[in-house]
Amino acid sequence: MQLKTIDYGSDRYQETLDLRNRVMKQPLNLDIRDEDLSGEESGYVVGAFNGEQLLGMGSLSYVNEKRAKVDYLCVDTEIQASGVGSNLLMAMETEARYQKRAEVVLEARVSAQKFYEKKGYEPFGEVYLLDNAPIEHIWMIKFL
Repeated sequence: MQLKTIDYGSDRYQETLDLRNRVMKQPLNLDIRDEDLSGEESGYVVGAFNGEQLLGMGSLSYVNEKRAKVDYLCVDTEIQASGVGSNLLMAMETEARYQKRAEVVLEARVSAQKFYEKKGYEPFGEVYLLDNAPIEHIWMIKFL
């Protein structure tokens, strides 16, 4: 598995949209292309590849001088729990440190909360529903 930075708007970026749609949006009868993803142009998008095959992706944005936010972490359903998500998350945390951010936040699906807790994230706030993913989420934070 190789991790590669993905340029916003590139063919590989389009592959990340297809993956996110298939894994995260279509099961909810949603389409990722209905979302405003323009913030990803100034953020960090990383993909995990086996040769040319996209296995998973992550996107990180910069909230302010102190904080970065994981906007997406998506791994093909056929290979979840294989370490791909952990490697992508680690790459985004490394990028956040490189960009001098002191903390990373994310809106985790409650079903994925334990995964993030194992990686050092702590929940804060109440469980809520996102407009673009009407299933339970919770804010989580990790201090770098």
